[in-house]
Amino acid sequence: MKINDELLQVATLGKSVGLKGYLKLHNKSDFIQQFKSGAIFFDKDGKEFTIKAYDKINQSVLFYDYEDVDLAKTLTNKILFTTKDITRKTCKLKDGEYFYFDILGLCVVENNEILGVVKDIDDNTSTYLLEISTDANLVKQNLPKSFYIPYLDNFVVDVNLKDKKIYTKNSKAILENS
Repeated sequence: MKINDELLQVATLGKSVGLKGYLKLHNKSDFIQQFKSGAIFFDKDGKEFTIKAYDKINQSVLFYDYEDVDLAKTLTNKILFTTKDITRKTCKLKDGEYFYFDILGLCVVENNEILGVVKDIDDNTSTYLLEISTDANLVKQNLPKSFYIPYLDNFVVDVNLKDKKIYTKNSKAILENS
C-alpha cells in the first residue's frame, strides 16, 4: 500500500497497552522481523519514530520519546511507513520471492504477446492473485479491461525484474473467459 513512490505502509498503531507507553501494533506487511529495537519508521508527514522495544507475544511496540501512556495515546491510529530502500536492506527474501512493489507495474507476457500490466496484488485468498490491467490492443478486441492471474506455477512461468516482465502460460485463457 503505497502513499508515494518511496514510502510503503507497514503497520497501524492501535490503543495503548499498559502504563509504560506500549501500543498495539497491527502489522500490514509480510515481515514481522522488521519490528525490532532501533528500527525507524515514518508517518505520512515524514516524522521519524524509533522503536525502543517490541513485544512479539503481545504484538505491542514502545517508541523512544513516547515512554509514557499519555504520550503513547497520541500515536493511536497512526499509520507507520518505511522506504523501499530500508525494506530491501532489512527484509530478506527466499528464492523465488519478491517484494510487492517490485511486481507492481511489470508487463505480463505470454507467447510473446503482451497481456497487460500488474495493477495490484490480492492476497485475501489462499493464493495470491495478480490483478492485470489488460493491454489496450486486447481491450480493442472486446476483452475485459482487467483480469486476475493466480500466482501459481500453472500460470506464472518466470518473473524477470531486470526485464520488468512476468512470463505466463494459460493466462490468456483466463482473460478470454473473464
